[in-house]
Amino acid sequence: MKCNFNINTTMRILLFLCATFLATSCETGKKTPALEYKYADKEQSINCTGQKNALLNEALYSFEQDITRNYDPETQRTTVAYARFIVPGLSGTAEFNRLPSDHSKAILEKLKEEKIIVMNLEGKSNLNYDHPAVTCLLDNLEDGAIMKTLKALIETGSMDPKLMDTRMRNKGRDLDRQRNLALYVALDAYYQNLANIDWDAIPSETTTE
Repeated sequence: MKCNFNINTTMRILLFLCATFLATSCETGKKTPALEYKYADKEQSINCTGQKNALLNEALYSFEQDITRNYDPETQRTTVAYARFIVPGLSGTAEFNRLPSDHSKAILEKLKEEKIIVMNLEGKSNLNYDHPAVTCLLDNLEDGAIMKTLKALIETGSMDPKLMDTRMRNKGRDLDRQRNLALYVALDAYYQNLANIDWDAIPSETTTE
């Protein structure tokens, strides 16, 4: 009887340890699926040494595709789309739930995985201004006045994209040339807002590829 008790106890312990190991392995090994780089043949204008340049360039082009499709479907001009998106995007009032393609949502998951987009203590998303890729981006903004304003707000802990909407209002026509600034808009006015949406509650037909 004693022998049976020991065997049963040992088996329970082994089963418990196996279950714990498998659960831990699944959790720690959990990653988003590999991202398809649809815009790899486009000019790779974002270049920060040692950073996620391919991901950042992909994020920029997919964002531009989304806003052009939604904000200038007639003429498909990216500069027009930027001009119409910048203020509602930075102020957080755009209809973000209807804007992204499935590809942009996949990019968002990668940005979160890389900690470029993070969740704060209140459960709201933020662009991670301390991430090396974001720091590099801000250091290379083409507009010196906007760079100075952004850095001052970040250093004082008072940065909020809403504070930039009027300052950026007339920049739409420049962002086809000022690509680092364009990526800032993509990250802080678009992707970080998408991260607040529960996509499972949104009908799939509201987005396109």
